[in-house]
Amino acid sequence: MRRLKNKKNLCAIFLIYFSIINISNAQNDEISDISEYNNSSYLTTNLLSSINPIIPRWRIGYIRNINDRWKIGLDIGYGNHNLTFYDLGDNYELWEIRPEFYYFIKTKRRTKKYLSVEPFYIHHKDIFFDGTYFPENGESLSYDKANYKRQKYGLNFKYGFLFNSKKRIGFNLYTGLGLRFRKNSFTNTVNPEEVDLGPEGGDMFGFDDYRRVGGNNIAGNFVLGLKIYYRLNN
Repeated sequence: MRRLKNKKNLCAIFLIYFSIINISNAQNDEISDISEYNNSSYLTTNLLSSINPIIPRWRIGYIRNINDRWKIGLDIGYGNHNLTFYDLGDNYELWEIRPEFYYFIKTKRRTKKYLSVEPFYIHHKDIFFDGTYFPENGESLSYDKANYKRQKYGLNFKYGFLFNSKKRIGFNLYTGLGLRFRKNSFTNTVNPEEVDLGPEGGDMFGFDDYRRVGGNNIAGNFVLGLKIYYRLNN
C-alpha cells in the first residue's frame, strides 16, 4: 500500500512539474529592463523534500548574486520524527548540506535558465526493528533490532529555471543527473540470523536498497526538484 501511495505522489509531482514548464515556455517573457532580475539574490525553500514519503526533511537555502551570469548558493536540510508528515518511528533523523554554483544562460528574459554544479552530503540514521538486510559480505540476515546509518555524497549537474514574476515570490524548477556514493552500516544488531530472502530479497526493482543493503555502493543520481523563493534585490 505504501509503495502505491509513493507512486501516486511521484506521478502528481511529474504532472505539476511538466505542466508549469509547458506554461512557462508558452509565455513571451522578454523584458526591456532586466537589471532587477539579473542581479538578484534569493531565499528558497524546497517544496518536495518535506513531502518525500521515504526520507522527508525540510530544506531552506540562499542564492547569492555575483554578477548577471554567476551566482552561488547553499541549501541545508534537516528532518526527524517530529518534523515529518509520516509515521517513520521515533528514531528517524537526517541532515544534509548542498552548496551550488550557477551559470545563467539567458539574461534578457524574466524566466532565467541556468546550468549548475551541486556537491552534496546526506547523513541519515535510524533504528530498525524486525527487519532484514544484506551485509557487504555473507548471507542475508534477519534481526530483532539494528542501528542503521547511511552516508551519501556526490556531485549533481543540473539544468533549471527561475520563474520571476513582477512580485518577489516565484518558483525554481530543476532537473539533472549526477554521481553518488553511498555507505550503509548496520551495528548493534540484536539476534542476527541467516535467512533466505529469495530472488532480489523480494524487492526486484531495488526500491529498498538504500535501507537493506550494507556496505559501499556507487551509482548514478537523478535529480528533480521544485522550490519557492523570495527575491532579494541587491
